[in-house]
Amino acid sequence: MFSFAKTAAISAIIISASMGVAFAGSHGGSSGSGDHNGDHRDGHHDRFMLGDNDITNDDAQNPAFVVPAFTPVQASGPRLQAILSELRADDQRVNADRARGLLTASESRHLKAEDGQIRREAMWTAERNHGVIPTPRYITLQNQAQRLQTEISRMV
Repeated sequence: MFSFAKTAAISAIIISASMGVAFAGSHGGSSGSGDHNGDHRDGHHDRFMLGDNDITNDDAQNPAFVVPAFTPVQASGPRLQAILSELRADDQRVNADRARGLLTASESRHLKAEDGQIRREAMWTAERNHGVIPTPRYITLQNQAQRLQTEISRMV
């Protein structure tokens, strides 16, 4: 998966290139040479990006095509925040229990791996749904977080 910085950089490049093409296509130089290939405005004829040997008919309106870019979604809905805060609390509890010697290193790694898996799943779901976690998926994630809390309590 791309990091946010890479995704943002690629998006910026695509957007700026698209905007440059659209901007260049919407502005043309004016020539007073008497050619009847462009729009007639105040006695001047505009030629929009046509070369000297271009055989296209510029009387027809050609649409400007803009390449759609992937825009990263700010995943910060209330359901996502609830899941992430529960997972933060679980992570702090695992760290505290490990520091007091109530959990072994192996148990701590196992619990942190489960915590990370739930966190990644929540973020992935929110990103795919425009920052929102749908109700059925939210219930599943809540159940997974609850099982993790139960497992932490059982191991201590």
